[in-house]
Amino acid sequence: MKCACATLYRLDDAEARHYATEHLQRLAVDNETWSVTYECPGTGRKWLLDYPHSEYHGGGPPRLRQLDFDGTPLEVVLKDPDL
Repeated sequence: MKCACATLYRLDDAEARHYATEHLQRLAVDNETWSVTYECPGTGRKWLLDYPHSEYHGGGPPRLRQLDFDGTPLEVVLKDPDL
């Protein structure tokens, strides 16, 4: 699979799971929060796969977000540069 880590910062649903399993390397699993941290083997960028809809069965569809150097999802940084 071609690396898109320089141009993507978020994927949802099946695209999130596919990109994570086909391109990224798993670093850590947090069973308490149902999240998995991944790293791109080519760029070293970190990603977080989580399930933001805890009210749904199984946590709902997955969400994959790229993290900045502090571990904050990039979409949060892009929305509010003062964070």
